[in-house]
Amino acid sequence: MLPAGASFTILGEKGNWWKVSSGYGTGWVDHRLCMINLPDVVPSIVYDATNAYSSRYTSSGKDIPGITGQALYQGKVYNPRFDEEQFLMPVLYATAKKICAAQQKALSQGNSLKLYEAYRPYATQQAVVKALTALAERDPEVKAGITTKPWSMTYFINTGYSNHQKGFALDVRLVKVSRTETRTTGGHTYLVPVDYQEYEMPTPIHELSMAAVSTTGPGETTLASTMNDPALALRSYFRKAGMTPLESEWWHFNDYAARTLAGGRTSTGGFEVTRCRSAAPG
Repeated sequence: MLPAGASFTILGEKGNWWKVSSGYGTGWVDHRLCMINLPDVVPSIVYDATNAYSSRYTSSGKDIPGITGQALYQGKVYNPRFDEEQFLMPVLYATAKKICAAQQKALSQGNSLKLYEAYRPYATQQAVVKALTALAERDPEVKAGITTKPWSMTYFINTGYSNHQKGFALDVRLVKVSRTETRTTGGHTYLVPVDYQEYEMPTPIHELSMAAVSTTGPGETTLASTMNDPALALRSYFRKAGMTPLESEWWHFNDYAARTLAGGRTSTGGFEVTRCRSAAPG
């Protein structure tokens, strides 16, 4: 048995099982319940875990005291697989495959995903909830931005457990790739975007208010008037890959099928990932 948040190196795969080595020994784990570090398996994505060094959370365009500009958790460590410092982006294994499919479609059109966050610790979730609640209590504009019907605050920052804690949600934008490099690790080549331009999206990333909604209301399919071409393309990539857009955030997508595969036995986010045990492929 491995405790939640234990890091390990994948040695092999058979059916629904991974053979792994960790600080607790070597054995087999059911990968339907496990997260994989996304940069290890989809290195062509642009990764920018802003919450790990300078959070971009705002609400109605206003900074959230104690949150905006702060490092909310450790998120960049040495990755032996690529021999460099990299952001950690854990997601459920099944979700990683869908993100890969979305990235392949983006690359085929000269674009790339830029991923800001996958797994988010529960402590971070609650810190944002507390700070945004306090800001809304003293700022009527912020309060209106997160509580005007049909919306409520929990659509913009879940006041309980978020799907980010459960490993099947991600926050992402789209960029236009102008130059790539082919690199090698362990005798295997992989593609990395090295020059790119950010498309203008409906709002800045992590704008927690009605300005960022993707549809006209919860459960609605009618798109918000702010959904521009890059946001629609991003939405299309993930829907075709089998993931579900969130109505209240143009950048957020969920993989409910991965939750089903895990039988509902998903993480509650009570840990931080602080080490990368990956190795170059043999």
